[in-house]
Amino acid sequence: MRVRVETTPETNAMTRLYRNSLVVFLLAVISGCASEALMDKQWPMGPGPGDVYREYTYARRFGEVDPEAPNPAAEESKQKAGLPRRVVIKDLYGATAAEVSVQYWGGHIGTSDQKFHLNGSEWFQIPQPVGMRTEPQAYYRTIVGDNPVSIPLSLIEQGVNTFQFRSGPQIRYGWGVGLFWVYSFTARIYYDPSKPHVSGQIVSPAAGQTIGENPTIVSEVDGDPQQVRQVDFIGLYEDYDWEGNGLFRQWHWQYKDGVIARHIATVVEPPYRATWDTTWVPDQDRPISIMARIVGSDGTIHTTPAVSGLTLDRGGRSVKMYKASKIPENFGVRAGRKKWCMVNVPDSLDGAVRAKLVLHTWSAAHAEDIGLNDHKLIDKVGPVHDYSFDSIPVPVELLKPHNKFYIYSSTEHHAAEVNWPGPVLLVEFAN
Repeated sequence: MRVRVETTPETNAMTRLYRNSLVVFLLAVISGCASEALMDKQWPMGPGPGDVYREYTYARRFGEVDPEAPNPAAEESKQKAGLPRRVVIKDLYGATAAEVSVQYWGGHIGTSDQKFHLNGSEWFQIPQPVGMRTEPQAYYRTIVGDNPVSIPLSLIEQGVNTFQFRSGPQIRYGWGVGLFWVYSFTARIYYDPSKPHVSGQIVSPAAGQTIGENPTIVSEVDGDPQQVRQVDFIGLYEDYDWEGNGLFRQWHWQYKDGVIARHIATVVEPPYRATWDTTWVPDQDRPISIMARIVGSDGTIHTTPAVSGLTLDRGGRSVKMYKASKIPENFGVRAGRKKWCMVNVPDSLDGAVRAKLVLHTWSAAHAEDIGLNDHKLIDKVGPVHDYSFDSIPVPVELLKPHNKFYIYSSTEHHAAEVNWPGPVLLVEFAN
């Protein structure tokens, strides 16, 4: 079963509500029994081509703990949990739909029932990553991409809106303290296209065109450029899962402290052109689409119609992406533990000229040995008690058809965690 909600030229509000509700339901049905073959399932879609909307973001990190946790160690956290988080919504004129997107660390392994409500509403479950063989809560996960939940527009108030978050218990590998962190969350309000807004279109490349390495992308803006705060270019293509939701082909972008990141590029003044660094973008077996996200000086955002059907022609080299398999539950190490997964390379390695391992971790500064095929690549990456995306060079002579990635730590403190969906190998081949 495949859910397809990719590119549409225009987005109707009723279609959006139906589509998002359907996708959330289907993901809930498959989440407990999915296999690795399901890792291209589509995520609940946020902004799509042709949308007009505004975003109101709460960008201060906070933690939430299971209020029923019996462990005395959770008492201090309980006193800080469940606090109201306030977001001021300034404009509901012409609003047609609403959603909330939450970026979060999954917290203590096994933590369940992560949810929020607003203005005293019912509780809404925060979506979990897809593709796990068992419960998502049994895997370490940090979601920093768009993570939308459709909510009734009637719940939103003009002015101050009060959000509260909560955690449930640990359902796997627990020690009595269900806990997770919210990095940021955004209330997004969609409007009828007739609402005044900045607009524009991508003028290069053209739909169906073949693009070369590091292509230039150009957008035009209708009207006065003084009314434009920035233009963000976003692509739909296959790459590492920079969002943490278990998908590789998607509209790739993150929120970093409430600000868009890991997209193609941002331009803040005319001419609105940017170079897409495709050095390590994998070869594509499906067409690429690109849209521009035009942010007005008043905060209103318009996503342009997508330029679709693009083909990447590297002209003499190739970049292959090899995904992890046999990813274990509870992929964290401490107190002398070593854990591993596999990254298989079905292609001949003749012609491989360089390679790197891309890894998404949490608190991996507590690691002491991260390596491949019993060869240490690096001792640690990233910070303590936070997430990190890292690219680790790999000597090509180290590569085999079946590669064993491992991580080890002897710390007595927080485990070094490998986030879902595990590492990938990127290998560049000559000609």
